[in-house]
Formats: sequence, structure tokens, C-alpha cells
Amino acid sequence: MKGLEKRLVYLFTGEFFAVVVFTFVYIFYSVNPSNSYSLLYVFFILNFILLQGSFYWFIKWKRLKIKENILPNLNKLLSILKKINLTLLYVAPVIFLIDIIQMAQVPFSQFFLTVFIYAFAIIEYINYYHIQLTNFKNGRGKKSSIAKELNKIK
Repeated sequence: MKGLEKRLVYLFTGEFFAVVVFTFVYIFYSVNPSNSYSLLYVFFILNFILLQGSFYWFIKWKRLKIKENILPNLNKLLSILKKINLTLLYVAPVIFLIDIIQMAQVPFSQFFLTVFIYAFAIIEYINYYHIQLTNFKNGRGKKSSIAKELNKIK
């Protein structure tokens, strides 16, 4: 049990630390000098999804530690968050277009960074809610832990 407990702590603290680092970089290193809405938006989406992962692993760790089912409706909450994530991800290209129209000329570095972070958010969404992208065996991904949790409500 100690190994699993350590792994869960590693997962929830790692995801949370990533959110802190990304927010710090965004705020203190002026990665958005032209105040692009799309860049801010994709940073928000990425952090929102990472926070969900951190929250999920924290709840799993807490359940293991106290041996009680805290947050018994976790699967329903995750189902709602999954729908919110999809909506946020679908809206992002529209915000890109609005940004491009408003700014007339978007610096290539900013465009590249926005697309990169957007792709990273999509990858994190898939990794949390569908398949574990780090565990591919024989060309197939292993079902993610959150996807298994969501199957409990079907």
C-alpha cells in the first residue's frame, strides 16, 4: 500500500505544481506581450484540466489513506467536468480566429506557443479522460483511471 500511496501523492502534487509553474511563467515572464485572448484562454484550459487531474489523484489518495469513500459522487462530477472540458476545447479555435481578426498580425512565436499549449491541453484531456498515453502496449493505450471511474455511472 505504501507504494501506491506514494504514487498518488506524486501524481497529485506533480499536477498541481505544473499549474503553479505554468501560471508563474505566464504572469512573470510576459509570455503574452500583445495580450492575446487566445493565449490566455489556452493557458486557462490547460491549467483547468491539470487541476482536475490533481484533484482526482488527491481524492484517490485520501480514499486510500482514510479508507472511506469521500466524495461518493466523484464519477458524476468528472462526467460534468468532461463535458465542460470539451466545450472549452471546442471554443478555443473560435477565440483564435477572433484574436487573428482583432490583431491583424499575430507574431509567429505567439501563434506557435498558443497552438502548442492548445495541443498540450488536448493531450492532457485525452490522457485523463480516455487513454493513458504513456502506457501504450501493442499499439493500444490503457484505459485511463478517470475513464474507468466514468464507466461506473453507465
